This record gives sequence, structure tokens and C-alpha cells, in this order.
Amino acid sequence: MSMDATLQVRMDGQVKANVEELYRSLGTSFAEAVRIFAQQSLLAGGMPFQPTLKPWEAMQAEELDRKLSASEADIQAGRLYSQEAVDARMGEKFHHG
Repeated sequence: MSMDATLQVRMDGQVKANVEELYRSLGTSFAEAVRIFAQQSLLAGGMPFQPTLKPWEAMQAEELDRKLSASEADIQAGRLYSQEAVDARMGEKFHHG
């Protein structure tokens, strides 16, 4: 896959420094995380996660039950993939697409 486009994003300098350190500690870069986010967005047909303002700790029990039930339904329906399967699918896209 050719990397022939550039994306510029303005953000708070401290947020940028913190997220760069986070991804460095995970053995990758913020730029690579953005590329992964873009690929996952294409695979998901939208955001690859459900945006929320509430941390897990602040959710009510019924809301947590609903989210966990939805996750269980996704698992049963085969809509979730292991990390190995995602890596394989991304590898195919990078090498063949």
C-alpha cells in the first residue's frame, strides 16, 4: 500500500505528548495508531468503537448489562475477531489491496 497522502491534525500539545508516549510504550507510534484507526474504520464501515463520554466506572448496572449483552450477541453472531484474525485481514489488505 502506497503512503502518498499526509494528514495534519491540530490538537493540544500536552495531549499529543501524552498519546505519543503511550504508543511508544506499546512499541508503536501515534502515526501508526492513526493508520490502524483508518483501516479499522473502513473494515467497520464507521467508527471502530462506540464513542461514549462515560467511563465504565460511571455507568449504571443496567447500562453495563446492555453493553455486555450486546457484546455477547456479537460474539455469538461471529462479528468479533481475534487479534490474529484482524492482523491476517489487515496483512491481506496491505499486500493485495
